[in-house]
Amino acid sequence: MRPVVALATWLTLAVSSALAAPPAPVRAVVSALSADCRAAGGKPGASPGLISAVDVDGDGRDDHVIYTGAFECEGAESLFGGTGGGSVQVFLSTAQGGAKPVFEHGAVGLRAQQRNLWLAVGGALCGQKVTEDTPRSAMQACWRPLQWDARRRMLEFGPLSSVQRYP
Repeated sequence: MRPVVALATWLTLAVSSALAAPPAPVRAVVSALSADCRAAGGKPGASPGLISAVDVDGDGRDDHVIYTGAFECEGAESLFGGTGGGSVQVFLSTAQGGAKPVFEHGAVGLRAQQRNLWLAVGGALCGQKVTEDTPRSAMQACWRPLQWDARRRMLEFGPLSSVQRYP
């Protein structure tokens, strides 16, 4: 029964994300989320927005972006949504059909548009001066873009001058 449930969950996630066959490292992340959900007594849901296809490095191949904040776990919602966000993981697609992880960071939201990724982050990542005494309630939020550095072959936060207001 478990393989059938996992297959049905995977098909739902793949269809909702418009990705036909994500590579093994991406499937492994989704499988781990599903296993954690089931272990907590939940049932993995459709999770639209969990996986996005974006060509972040400009090589003409869709890369895979996972935003765990979009993962739905019916019956154990607080396991995944308690902080109001999740992690963003970016996997570059390889010419051989695989994927290589190139970025991971926490975020409150994700916008994926064409070759652009924007993360909803806060505090120092928005340029705010933050000390150990700064209360969480005083943290400013912003949309900060990610940019591909072709020379270093890595994805990193764009300059603070490109930050946009959140939401």
